[in-house]
Amino acid sequence: MSQRERHPCSLHTLLPLSFVMAAAGCAATAPASPVLFVKQVNHWAMPAAGAKIPAPRGLAFDTNGELFVLDDAGRILVFSIDGKLNRHWFMPEYEAGKPEGICLFHDGRIAVADTHYHRVVFFNREGKFLSMHGEHGSESGQFIYLSSLTQDAVGNYYVCEYGGNDRVQKFDVNGNSLAVFGGLGTGDGLFQRPMGIVWKDGSIYVADAINNRIQVFRDDGHFVSILGEEAGIAQLHYPYDLVGGPKEDLFAIEYGGNRVTRLNLQGRTLGTYGTSGHNIGQFSTPWGLAVDQSGRIVVADTGNRRLVELQR
Repeated sequence: MSQRERHPCSLHTLLPLSFVMAAAGCAATAPASPVLFVKQVNHWAMPAAGAKIPAPRGLAFDTNGELFVLDDAGRILVFSIDGKLNRHWFMPEYEAGKPEGICLFHDGRIAVADTHYHRVVFFNREGKFLSMHGEHGSESGQFIYLSSLTQDAVGNYYVCEYGGNDRVQKFDVNGNSLAVFGGLGTGDGLFQRPMGIVWKDGSIYVADAINNRIQVFRDDGHFVSILGEEAGIAQLHYPYDLVGGPKEDLFAIEYGGNRVTRLNLQGRTLGTYGTSGHNIGQFSTPWGLAVDQSGRIVVADTGNRRLVELQR
């Protein structure tokens, strides 16, 4: 069974849907923001889990090009660079809810934000369970609903959580608490459902979903700014994930805006791609994204139960 559909673009010929390119310029409604140009789009089918086709959530690229995907069946799936499913495994528990975020650590561990079990779960690259970190609560080292993780250059990791804590916690590579920052609210340094997090050159960027913004902190937790305040703030609608690009840029997926937005580190919009819907060039409540070192993007098109690869 083929898991990837190619969509080459033509501006002159209306082709059948399975062969139409979804470059930003081909979208039915042109965005007001600068266009994020895409050369080719590939759709990757989600493998069935019994009679159900699950929806993807969190994504992360490995350095060898493999793509790790969380889905709402409680699985971690590993795809090759061309969309072939290489292997998969299940979370230790998933009846209470499914995980939302995944991060590939420098030491080879896979860290999963096990959202509804209030913990980080670690595996090796082949899916062997290694350890867990955390429990339900509001103290340091405890969590309510974890949403995403990132790691800095020396191995410290940062965990976003929502559900009342609405904060970021920082730990060393062994899981010892180093800092806690944030809290529930709308003011500077506060969050309403922090969902995506990126470390870049000593700064932490957090997608503050319900507040429709990205906040910037030093990696010791000191608030710096709302991204884009000086440059003309990006118009974001429920940014649900945030990743660093191969250049001095960031990519956000907008759950409410149904698009990918590329930003520079000052917050200026460099390009957007996507509209709301179920066809080529459209997304439905996209949850996560991953960007590799070539700038290739894969989107967890959650409402459409598919992965969408954007080749730039």
